[in-house]
Amino acid sequence: MTNTTAANAFDFNALKEAVGADPFAKQSNKFAKDERFYTLSKDKEGNGAALIRFLPDSEKRMIIQMNKINTTITKNGKKRFVSEYTPATIGLPCPFQEKWQELWNSGDKEGAKLYGRGIRYITNIKVIKDPANPENEGKIFLYDMSGAINSKLEKALNPSENDIALGKTPKQLFNPIKGNSFRLVAQKGANGQINYDASEVVPEETSIYTTVEEAVNDINNNTYKLSDLQKPESFLSYDELVKKMQYVTFADQQETVKSAQEAQPAPVTPVTPVTPVAQPAPVTPVAPVAQPATTNANDDLDAILNGMI
Repeated sequence: MTNTTAANAFDFNALKEAVGADPFAKQSNKFAKDERFYTLSKDKEGNGAALIRFLPDSEKRMIIQMNKINTTITKNGKKRFVSEYTPATIGLPCPFQEKWQELWNSGDKEGAKLYGRGIRYITNIKVIKDPANPENEGKIFLYDMSGAINSKLEKALNPSENDIALGKTPKQLFNPIKGNSFRLVAQKGANGQINYDASEVVPEETSIYTTVEEAVNDINNNTYKLSDLQKPESFLSYDELVKKMQYVTFADQQETVKSAQEAQPAPVTPVTPVTPVAQPAPVTPVAPVAQPATTNANDDLDAILNGMI
């Protein structure tokens, strides 16, 4: 490669094309999707399916628990929601948690539920088969699991004594060389809500890599460190969460109305003209009457002192 060719590789347009993003483009993260996380595509009926394999990260962590805000409020026919991991997960202050605590302590249990948090389980997965999005196949993502799916994994990894007595053996869900894949299935339940009840562990053990070295290399270089998700900088700041709360509670609209009202000039009250009052005729000054001379200075001093008391 010549020096000219190498230099051209660092040209601004070449770099921008390589990463597929303009560093100066204006962006909004109000509804931004975190591309690290896998989302199962569903059809208009709410059905979807994919074959995935759970992987440990480079630090051998398999699953971590995270607290997540899920607040939805409807006002005047408009619905707003906030879905964010809360810093309360690691003991940091969170305005949503504070609001929940305030309402709960005041006895407003129903109101407190709006600001509650749920437990989510985060892991790494490798997509083996994704009919709706084949471009995902072979890629590693983070996956945000519900308690229901986490429970399926726990039972497969650690079957009860009764299950073992009946011939059930532990599944190797996090073993990429000799382990079990997982069939992720979404469907709409009788209540109209999407559930993953039909998801299941594939009973046959398979390898998703040709060699151990290939597996280790892929895990070390392409999985996401779960410990990074629990660092303070991975969460929205307190002030950012306050803005999220103002948004979801429609308080931002109230502030807009208030600001508009304050911006209007105060109405001017019309002044009723005053009828001029007739002035009295000038009074001719009267010559002052001569006062008798003071005979005792102490009497004057006493009068002044008495007037000051």
